[in-house]
Amino acid sequence: MAIDFTFDHVLIVVHDLELSVEFYRLLGFSHVQTIQRPDDRVAVMRLGEAKIELMEQREGLETHRPPRRITDIGFRHLGFKVEDVVGSYERLKDRVSFDSPPIPIAGRPGRLTVFFHDPDGTELHLVQE
Repeated sequence: MAIDFTFDHVLIVVHDLELSVEFYRLLGFSHVQTIQRPDDRVAVMRLGEAKIELMEQREGLETHRPPRRITDIGFRHLGFKVEDVVGSYERLKDRVSFDSPPIPIAGRPGRLTVFFHDPDGTELHLVQE
């Protein structure tokens, strides 16, 4: 028997909450609210039905790990569907550091993608069907 649930959100721990909120606004997210708690602050961001939470830890509580490699098991990236990858790349390229210009997706004819990272290194990509 299947469990009856729907997707709610992804939480991303960030170093600078305001910087990250502004970055995700560039991608079209709206800032819904910021929740202040004793050891962290969480900004709730929404893009259509999708929701992410950006969490900034109280200074001294944050930890760092080596950057993920593409072969690591586990979470890899967030993908965003766009109508026009090239147009989106052109609009964002002066404010976002892309890994490369848009490229075709191997084994998936007609699809284009471009990868980039948020201010804390979370991998993101735009994809066009």
